[in-house]
Amino acid sequence: MRDERPDEQRWSTIWADLERHRTARLWMPGPSTVMDVLQTSRRERSHQLLIGWLLDPRQPHDLGTALLTGMLAALGKTHLVQAEGLARVRVDLEVVKPGSRADIVISTSAFKLVVELKVYADEGRQQTKRLADDHTQQQELLLVFLTLHGDDPSDERFTPMSLRTFAGLLRRTLEQAPAPLTSHTRRGRKTAGDLLNTLERMTGMAPADQTAARIWLAYGEHLPSAKAAARDVLKQLPAAVAAALNRLDLSEPVKVVGPIPYQAVGHTKIRGDFGRYPELAVLLVKPGWCTSDGIPLAGIGYGTRAEPDPFDFDGALRPFLGIRAEDPGVNQYLSGACDPQERPFWDQWPRWEEFDLTLPGEDNDLVEAYSDRAAARITALWERNHTLIDQAVALSEASG
Repeated sequence: MRDERPDEQRWSTIWADLERHRTARLWMPGPSTVMDVLQTSRRERSHQLLIGWLLDPRQPHDLGTALLTGMLAALGKTHLVQAEGLARVRVDLEVVKPGSRADIVISTSAFKLVVELKVYADEGRQQTKRLADDHTQQQELLLVFLTLHGDDPSDERFTPMSLRTFAGLLRRTLEQAPAPLTSHTRRGRKTAGDLLNTLERMTGMAPADQTAARIWLAYGEHLPSAKAAARDVLKQLPAAVAAALNRLDLSEPVKVVGPIPYQAVGHTKIRGDFGRYPELAVLLVKPGWCTSDGIPLAGIGYGTRAEPDPFDFDGALRPFLGIRAEDPGVNQYLSGACDPQERPFWDQWPRWEEFDLTLPGEDNDLVEAYSDRAAARITALWERNHTLIDQAVALSEASG
């Protein structure tokens, strides 16, 4: 267990490192963007107004169609970039139809792009289905579910996109854009940059938040002002790990499922308190490990509390890796087959280990480095355990 109090030498090291970051202006705690200062970055309407404004080439950000072009390319619709009239798109907000209300609708003679935006809220009941049904039309229809973490929509006609991806498109657009020519457009360009800074802070991409997260991960609870940044980085990992696993080239057919929300049932290792805990899982599974409706009986992957904490005192809130077995028969078989000394049982995870949060090099993006690290370790767990899970699933199905 860590010392509850750092000694004088440790405090000297901490303050020297903090002073180095402050002097270099790498970390200065406190809000810096307009949305953060006004405390509107959690309000979906604020993001809706700004994103709709940015995607309208007639607005005084002087970015033209570049951001819309980047978004179409990210959706694999580059043929629409050349469509006549792209610069004359119509952008509408809060478009009401008989069964739905769309956040952003972009229309041309060649296509319609419907964006459903979720920042900190979940999708409403059949919301994407109702939107897709309401916007059927003759020209090409693009449906985007734009969320903080790139969540999957309930309707498969929608394409998921994370605000992290959108922020990357906006950054490239701003970097490649010519300088604005008037005071009006210069102010508009600064507004676009301010939104980018807000999105990068929210998605763990901001250099200042990366530094704050590093400070917190290095020095723990002794610096609570950096704690939120570290938690924000950890909250990006389920979606980032899913993306990293989708890039793997394994020797047999697999699929990535998740992030899957579930209620874990158990007790913490030291306190011993028993209860239910909201968690998320991202699993690498074989098609044969799933039920007929696609629900995985078992998988190998990444797990985390919905509200992770890298420095809770007994490790119960830290991310972890391992084998998850939802099916009771598979779970029982794997629990008996795993070495008891290497499988501290947790909920439906018959084998798990804490995720290594050792800081990567200073030049590495934390989310990318951690997701790649998780994918590498999950690959090792896969090679060692996938045959064992094959046996467990086959025995469970045979026993009926």
